[in-house]
Formats: sequence, structure tokens, C-alpha cells
Amino acid sequence: MNLAALDVDGTLYEGTLGFSLLDELSVSGLVSAHSVQHVRDAMRAHRGAGGRFRDTTDLTSAAYAHAVRGVRHEDAVRASHTAWHRVRHRLLASSAPLVQNLRRNGFTPVLLSGSPQEMIDRIADELGVAHRIGMRVATGADGAYTHRFLTLPAVPEVKTTLFRALAARFGADVRAALAVGNSASDHALLGSVGHPVAFEPDDTLRALARAGGWAIADRHTLLPLVDAVTGPRRPTPVPRPAVSLPSSQASERNLHAHSS
Repeated sequence: MNLAALDVDGTLYEGTLGFSLLDELSVSGLVSAHSVQHVRDAMRAHRGAGGRFRDTTDLTSAAYAHAVRGVRHEDAVRASHTAWHRVRHRLLASSAPLVQNLRRNGFTPVLLSGSPQEMIDRIADELGVAHRIGMRVATGADGAYTHRFLTLPAVPEVKTTLFRALAARFGADVRAALAVGNSASDHALLGSVGHPVAFEPDDTLRALARAGGWAIADRHTLLPLVDAVTGPRRPTPVPRPAVSLPSSQASERNLHAHSS
């Protein structure tokens, strides 16, 4: 089996999918408008952090956990359906053909995103993708969210570890896998696969992609590029030069602090 890891925010979907859930929960009176704004402010700082993105990952994750703490999981799932119906038009036109082409070429798509699992399930259902991993917040005995995370793919090394674990489960070779991502938080995953594609990358990821010799694509060139890489006569992955990456200690501390 060959795997293809696909980021969601900015890669398959225009924007940040998690905000649609927070907005719906706010409209329903389940989270405060103030806490939602706090998450937006943290995300804005995260996007503008450049090479310091690891530090702001901690703040953004903590802000989200604070916003949804006490919300019942079943209420969040219900809200996710309403939210997806409202924002599904922001699914990029290239997304469905990308998934279809990957399958035709013998690759199994996997959605791997730092956005909430509840919303990743909605976009995965829309695209018919069985394997999906998003941010999961732990619940208490009452079914309400706590401040702790079960999975936190926004942390680059965690995203890579989750993908490697899935590959091991299916007996897939990560070195033959494809990954598509658009931000600095995707760099570790892209650096671990044989076919990395930086999709409309931010400045930090673009620099890393150039240093690593990774493919760079936009919404107009993504499909032909992926077809060339994953088609029947696809090239054999070759070793790539090591890319100098920021220290992972801060993000690792964040995961240990919030996960159970």
C-alpha cells in the first residue's frame, strides 16, 4: 500500500476549518465570543511567526482548549455538521480530483490536520476519505471537553509520528509516500516522505522546500505534478539533502503538557 498524507487548512480548504466550528458553537451559546476571538488572535500571531512558529503553536493550542472546555462532545459533533454545510463551498476545486487521482494511481489518501477532528470528519466524509486524523480534545466522564489533548497534529513531529504509526499499521513504506502541505508546521512530515509537495507554501516552508529540493505547486499545477509523481511510471524516490529545522523541544513540551 502507498499512502498520501494531505494537509487540510490552506491545502484542501480555503482558510482554517476549525474556526467554522468555533463560530457555530459561539452562535449556539456554547462558547464565548471572547474566547473565539482569543483563538483567532493566537492563530494570527502563529501565521505571522515565520521561523518562530513552534512557540506560537503552544499558545494557539492552549487557546482552543480553553475555548471549548466544558462543551459536550456530542454537541460539538452536531455543530460540526451545521458548520460544514455553511462553509463547504470553501473546499478547493482541486481537492476532490486530487483524492480521485491518488486512488486511481494506487495511493491511499490520509487527511492529517491540526484542525478539530469533528471538522476533519466532515471534510473527509465529503471527499470519501476513510483515514483521517485531526486534533482531538479529551473528554471527562460527563462527555465534556477538558483542557487536555489526545492528538495534536499541529505539532510538526507529532504529525510525522502519527503518519509513521499509520504507515506501520498498514505495512506501508514512508519513503514511498507522498505528502502535501502548505505551512511551516508541515515541514517535518514533508521531510520524512519520498515525495514531498509544498502547496502554495508560506515563506518559511518555501525556504525549507527549496533547501530540501521538494516540489512546489499551486492549485493550477498540483494535479499534473501529483499525477507525474504517483502515476504508473512514477520516479523512484531519491535521498534528499538534510534541511536545518528549528528545535522541537517547545512543541514536545506542549504535547506532554496537554495530552493524556
